[in-house]
Amino acid sequence: MLLRTLFDEMYPQYGGKFCQVIDNYDPRAEQLIDDFKGEGTNDELTVAISVDMLDTGIDVPEVVNLVFAKPVMSKVKFWQMIGRGTRLCKDLFGTGQDKKKFRIFDHWKNFEFFELRYRAAEPVQSKGIAQRVFEARLDLAEEALNRAQIDVFENVVELIRKDINDLPEDSIAVREHWREKRVAAQPETLKRFDPATLALLRGEIAPLMRWRNIWGFTEAYEFDLLVTRMQKERIRASSSFDDLRTELLERVTRLQMHLNPVREKAEVIGQVRGKDFWASPDYDDLEQVRTELRAIIRHQTKDSGGPLPPKLVDIKEDEALIQTVRRETKLKAVDMKAYHTLVEETLTGLFQTDATLQKIHRGDNVSRKDLDRLVSLVLTENPDVDPQVLREFFPKEAGSLLQLFRSIVHLDPKTVDDRFSVFASGTLNARQTQFLRMLKQYISQQGSIELDRL
Repeated sequence: MLLRTLFDEMYPQYGGKFCQVIDNYDPRAEQLIDDFKGEGTNDELTVAISVDMLDTGIDVPEVVNLVFAKPVMSKVKFWQMIGRGTRLCKDLFGTGQDKKKFRIFDHWKNFEFFELRYRAAEPVQSKGIAQRVFEARLDLAEEALNRAQIDVFENVVELIRKDINDLPEDSIAVREHWREKRVAAQPETLKRFDPATLALLRGEIAPLMRWRNIWGFTEAYEFDLLVTRMQKERIRASSSFDDLRTELLERVTRLQMHLNPVREKAEVIGQVRGKDFWASPDYDDLEQVRTELRAIIRHQTKDSGGPLPPKLVDIKEDEALIQTVRRETKLKAVDMKAYHTLVEETLTGLFQTDATLQKIHRGDNVSRKDLDRLVSLVLTENPDVDPQVLREFFPKEAGSLLQLFRSIVHLDPKTVDDRFSVFASGTLNARQTQFLRMLKQYISQQGSIELDRL
């Protein structure tokens, strides 16, 4: 209970629905578990504080954070608790972004208690840029074939064949796989592009690409990789294409136009920088950019070596113009929550009969006169509400009073939904939908949102 009490004090904007205690003594335990799993009526429940309730028999694949807030003496139970985070969850962070890991915050050194030490992972050989380009072309060819873009497929397969033929047969590693290399380089084999061919190319040929001699052309191959990924995302009509386009434009913009090799490609560079080129570029357009610019992409301006130091401005203040405003109140900070609760209880009792409160709940415009009348009504209904304190903490500004009343009576969720309906009319991914739902929930409870909070 203490953890939940502290959470509610630190984050009152969630209205006590975001964090709940689930234990055997609560008759609502089963309902709370359904809420936590997203199958109940409270879809806002995100943090579950549990004792002996969520370590076995509960499957919530969306769990990505486990907090061990007590010592665990049973190794079986310890592993059962860890098992709550190991459930797979597809598309958790968006389309194609599956759950791949989870975090454990172990405040009682349970891992040390069970002698689970850190074990270093086995070293794996990193992929060189030539291998990454080759694998990206395999992905592009597979995508083009699946989408029946045969012209693109044949062009990419030809690039793959040239990559294979470029493998140095005088290398011992390549010589050991000469038979696989010869088979993979045959046009008939590549054009077939069946699962067996793909397995050969990915499993046997791709690792050999690190033996190609690309010394002095690293930037060119990095540019090849970028454009190849763009071509694939363009075929898929993926939103990732825009991010890759920004990266390509950044590289092209950094080309040093005063150098003759770069100046010779000025026409292509101008096309890439223009808006017309990006209206509907296809595979051929991007391939032309790759072939024309890959040889000069190394002529980019280098980073300056870090950010500039902060600029210091020494300004002398006129002490005669300095004003100090001191705000005093007879309420201590610890009493503010109790005072707020007192105002809330008064407004809740008036909600069914007061037209101004109902207008605030609906999100309608409220005049200064309506707010003044409402303040007088609150002071009349509850003599314990000190009028001096009310006016001191929520003074003449209409926004302050309106914000107070909205935070108490809340905005009608349907009103907030209607205001967002035009903005959210397009297709949103799971992550955007989750953020929008959280934003609407906050505005419904608080009445508005400040820029810093947003």
